[in-house]
Amino acid sequence: MSKGFTWRISLIVGFLLISFLYMTPTLVPKLPSWWGVLPKDKIHLGLDLQGGSHLVMEVETQKAVEGSLDLISTDLEDSLNAQNIRFKRVGRIGSDRVQLVLYDRGSADTVQKLVKKKYPDLELLPLFDEGGFVNLQLRINEKEAQVRKDKAVQQALETIRNRIDQFGVSEPVIQREGINHVVVQLPGIKDPKRAIELIGKTARLEFKLVDENVNAVTATPSTIPEDDEILYEKKTDPATGAVSETPLVVKRKAMITGDLLTDAQVRIDSQYNQPYVAIEFNSTGARLFDQVTAANVNKRFAIVLDNNIYSAPVIRERISGGSAQISGSFTEKEASDLGIVLRAGSLPAPVKIIQNVTVGPSLGQDSINKG
Repeated sequence: MSKGFTWRISLIVGFLLISFLYMTPTLVPKLPSWWGVLPKDKIHLGLDLQGGSHLVMEVETQKAVEGSLDLISTDLEDSLNAQNIRFKRVGRIGSDRVQLVLYDRGSADTVQKLVKKKYPDLELLPLFDEGGFVNLQLRINEKEAQVRKDKAVQQALETIRNRIDQFGVSEPVIQREGINHVVVQLPGIKDPKRAIELIGKTARLEFKLVDENVNAVTATPSTIPEDDEILYEKKTDPATGAVSETPLVVKRKAMITGDLLTDAQVRIDSQYNQPYVAIEFNSTGARLFDQVTAANVNKRFAIVLDNNIYSAPVIRERISGGSAQISGSFTEKEASDLGIVLRAGSLPAPVKIIQNVTVGPSLGQDSINKG
């Protein structure tokens, strides 16, 4: 036998042995303890081989533009307060502009200069008088709005990918399709309903002060102050499973938002053996949380996720250090999902599922065996 032929046979045998090593994790359900540093990754099968869920999601990009304008109005309100400029109201009107209602022209001139400096990309509309007040409006143009919509889809794509990675799906397909659609394929998903709920949750976390001066039981949207809103706190009876909703009147303006979080982990309360989510703020969030709790001791602070109140504890003392907790009558699974969406970040705009198909293995087990 020639040396060349022997070399070729040895090379083929070597490749076969390496192939068997890499195939073993796929073929053997439980690897022996001595396997150690040898390959452990299995071959991941797509929808055609093992089935799963195929989702097409639409990002409501206009909501992202409106959210940007809400943040601008909040920032302007803080800036006016910091400079002691008197104003009647600041807020978004419609879907493309922010309105500032001022008391006099002198203040309006000062505010115009401030606005031009802070938001050069927004169009400043001419001043006009209305009802004895000076009305100043900022408008976002179509080009800038489109830029924000495009960023919203990109951010939604990344957020959905982060959530699915933490949920533990192997080899998912997550990609953009068209202007505002996202396609998600989840091969071999065991709990599609939970995964869909996790992916689509907006996860807008806000901390809002409860308005104790309004009776929430008799309050209606037409009788509460303009800067208030009615939200509901849901509680589940652990014994019966019955769900009750308690109305609370809270301030529309969020004192702190979930954008300032750095971590969220599930913990178990040693006293009541109930799960809660421990959260950590970044340096800006820690400073704001310290200021807000110091200024509102003995007042109720509602923790709001997607317009649902998880809990509304009383601030007993100033809270420094940037740590807090979200507690409520939820299960460990619900607490775990809440932690996932908070760690992965909130969606920049709501998403709605426009197609949800459970896909069977079109090639089937026979193809897997032959392969």
